[in-house]
Amino acid sequence: MRMSISQLIISFAISVAMLIGFEIVTSTILPALGWTEYRLTFNVLFILFLAIRLNSPAVPWMIMGLQMVHSIFSIEGWALGTLAGLIVMMSANYLKELLHLTNAVMTMVTVQFFQFVWYLTVTLIICLKISNFDKFGMILWSFIPGSILLSLISPILFWVLEQVWRVPSDRGPAGVEI
Repeated sequence: MRMSISQLIISFAISVAMLIGFEIVTSTILPALGWTEYRLTFNVLFILFLAIRLNSPAVPWMIMGLQMVHSIFSIEGWALGTLAGLIVMMSANYLKELLHLTNAVMTMVTVQFFQFVWYLTVTLIICLKISNFDKFGMILWSFIPGSILLSLISPILFWVLEQVWRVPSDRGPAGVEI
């Protein structure tokens, strides 16, 4: 299935609006309720969806755009997340024929795997930047509880994003071409 440029822009704008909503909740409301130990990084789920379900040379640019929006709400910055997102996207492209998100369990397992790759990449880069690998395990572990919760939420969010991006309901590996 092919997508027009206008549909791409509309779908991306809706995705950005959804991400902004999630970022507001995770950066303001959850800390106000006492959840300060871990941070839910919904940007990773949006980027995983784009990487797995869309076939387009525009996906890296969309990843960078989502990371720039995420960087407004985070101290992380956009460059580190964009690099991790591109690594995950390339990994997903190599495994695209194997990724059949046909049920909730497969979606959760796939999302958890790619989140681990994402967080491993981010942790490695952080440790390289600070020139200290003593805290590697601690930094990586700080991402795990939030990633488990995001994996549990992922089937619902992916279903919503399938409606936004008008991905065919067969949920096969092909995705949408732009």
